[in-house]
Amino acid sequence: MLRLEDGTHCQEASTLAEHKLRDVREKIAGLQRIEGTLADLVQACHEREGNITCPLIASLHEGINGERRTPRY
Repeated sequence: MLRLEDGTHCQEASTLAEHKLRDVREKIAGLQRIEGTLADLVQACHEREGNITCPLIASLHEGINGERRTPRY
């Protein structure tokens, strides 16, 4: 964007900024999905105290094996 500083490329700078904003918003949305899934897994761990099967580890194994993407409770 700095190469556009002569003032004649405002529209181009705005377009670049809009694309960057869209990228940032997409990343935030993705992180929010990850946050929700992780929060669910942590909650499942607290609810399963004493159980041999750990929901977090089970979810990781399932993700590696491509079986399921959602945690089992």
